[in-house]
Amino acid sequence: MLLNPLEGDPTDADSHIGGPMLWPIDEPWPHCDGAAHDPASGGEPFVGAVQLYRRDFPEVPFPEGTDLLQVFLCTLHHDLPHAYGPDVRLVWRDSTTVFELIEEEPEPHAQVEAYVPTVNVLEPIRYTEHADKVSGGTKIGGWTAWWQSGPVEFTCPDCGAEQRQTLSLATHEPSGDDVEWEFGREGNLNIFTCVRDVRHPIGVHVD
Repeated sequence: MLLNPLEGDPTDADSHIGGPMLWPIDEPWPHCDGAAHDPASGGEPFVGAVQLYRRDFPEVPFPEGTDLLQVFLCTLHHDLPHAYGPDVRLVWRDSTTVFELIEEEPEPHAQVEAYVPTVNVLEPIRYTEHADKVSGGTKIGGWTAWWQSGPVEFTCPDCGAEQRQTLSLATHEPSGDDVEWEFGREGNLNIFTCVRDVRHPIGVHVD
């Protein structure tokens, strides 16, 4: 399913790209652990990149007791096992347990502008994707749009199960309304999760 981002003004109660995150005041904001190519990354806060509510996107494999997926990026260069790009953090939460919000989201002191999204609302396009006709746009599930490398198989480091593509963030959208971030050589940042438990460590590949 294509997320089909369009310029807009979402709130923390909306599904979006680059908008305000539903983040509780009593929970530490995610920060980079410094394991990056860029030495300035140590301790830098992640940036809220994507927020998806179950009511809007039931196709997302939400764990029991959750209804919100939040995707964060460390917007500095990282040497990841299968990628060179921003680090990725997923947070799965129950939005009904968030009562008091963080007053202000922390901002990194240093960023790679190519990894910073513009603010977009989502107008999803649901369709059946086939392996021989793959969309390169930002999407949930579907097939990976390999074009700079061959297919890579991902295995969960915790349990050995298969990891499948859950979310793909695109440099270019089919609509032409790009989010203005860029991954690799105008490719996609692909996020893979464990088929047994999406809370296990994720796989990330830029292609």
